[in-house]
Amino acid sequence: MLLVTPGREDAIENIRRAAAEGRFNDKTEPFDPEWDPSALKENILQYTAQIDSPLQRVRRAVARAIVDGWIRKYSDGVNEIKGVEKLLSFDGPAFVTANHFNPFDNGLHRTLAREAGRGRLTAISQGTNFVMPGMNGFVLRNIDVIPLIGEPSYMNGPFKTLMRRSLDAGQLILIYPEQEMWFNYRKPRPGKRGAFLFAAEYGVPVVPTFTELLSRETAETSDFRDIKLILHVLDPIFPDPSLSARENSFRMARADYSAKVACYERVYGKPLDYAFTPWDIAGWNGRF
Repeated sequence: MLLVTPGREDAIENIRRAAAEGRFNDKTEPFDPEWDPSALKENILQYTAQIDSPLQRVRRAVARAIVDGWIRKYSDGVNEIKGVEKLLSFDGPAFVTANHFNPFDNGLHRTLAREAGRGRLTAISQGTNFVMPGMNGFVLRNIDVIPLIGEPSYMNGPFKTLMRRSLDAGQLILIYPEQEMWFNYRKPRPGKRGAFLFAAEYGVPVVPTFTELLSRETAETSDFRDIKLILHVLDPIFPDPSLSARENSFRMARADYSAKVACYERVYGKPLDYAFTPWDIAGWNGRF
């Protein structure tokens, strides 16, 4: 089970339109918060400046406890992780990439990090998550995350400082090349190159993952059934020392997407195409 938030039919219609038009990295959530860029940057800078404060440490502990509780309630005995050994084949930090289909879909990745003996996972999170209200917003901005906003002075300053600190500590950093969340969308989407440029610049591998979404018989709401998640950990992709960071980023991005497509086709037993059908949204009982 994953938490179903309001506006799902609107989100699904937005997904259908975006897929038909090849806009695979567009926002589709109808109620995402919108902030003035300068105000959002100021909010994020305040967050990063306080990231080591006692209060922020307490908030992170509370957010971890909430997520751990959700995992125990909704995942134990239902969801699976396959391929943990891929993270045991090398030492040191890495970027982990994933398909993005729910605000809390990184719960299995946090379990994966623990099962592989890698400690806590750090996730790259869109800056607008840091101004989201309510319990969801509290968790999204406090659960071991590094905020991402497209502002050059921030990206080359606090963002890279926090990312370097996590890598120096040998941590896994989760990043979503698809950029935006598409609710319960089963198909892998072509991603942005930034994640792979980071990996190439820092000389660390990328570990692709793909989460398979299976509809269950139990109902979550009248329109949605519960879903089961199977996290597939795929072969690590290492930078080629003979190539530039730019060249490596393109090569690694292609390899990452190809690995996800191959996994999709293997687990679902069908070739990937982007013609939209209701099946694309796991657990949905609706029709167009």
